[in-house]
Amino acid sequence: MISCNNINHNIPIVPVNAATLPVSRTEDVMSLISDSGITRYRLVTKVWEVYATPEDYWYFPEKIYLEQFDSLLNVQGKFEADTAYYFVKKGLWHAIGNVKGENLERTVFETSELFWNTNVPADSREAIYTHRLAKITRANGDYQYGRNGFKSDAYLNDPWLYSVSGEINIDELQTDSAKQR
Repeated sequence: MISCNNINHNIPIVPVNAATLPVSRTEDVMSLISDSGITRYRLVTKVWEVYATPEDYWYFPEKIYLEQFDSLLNVQGKFEADTAYYFVKKGLWHAIGNVKGENLERTVFETSELFWNTNVPADSREAIYTHRLAKITRANGDYQYGRNGFKSDAYLNDPWLYSVSGEINIDELQTDSAKQR
């Protein structure tokens, strides 16, 4: 340390492990993310940290909100969670706590933990999955629970639930004989 006088200020030296620190930290983020020059996502979060070790990943410790757009910037789906990680090389999102998603048909998916593998084809049922309790509510109010989770394509169009229970409104259903009466 260089000083203008010979006074020792007794500044403590604190060892820091650089591998445990983020490469960058951004606060109050609203970012548009593009793919091949087309805006595909809008990301909103309080804190976004980027880590390089032990593997490249992004960390969102204080809530994340994500919207997915089609090529005309129409919202195709929404997603939010209390905490999320994105593992860059694996193309894997891991969302934790009050995870909620909504697709184009206004079907809402709720669970405590969710994985989204962006490296598999979007129409693969291995794209989005959880092994936690999940609730799926359709736009008409019908809902189902997957007590052991679900798996779905990236658009959440046709989920497969595990250990299903739920409630379906049948007031509107009519058989052919009831229609003829």
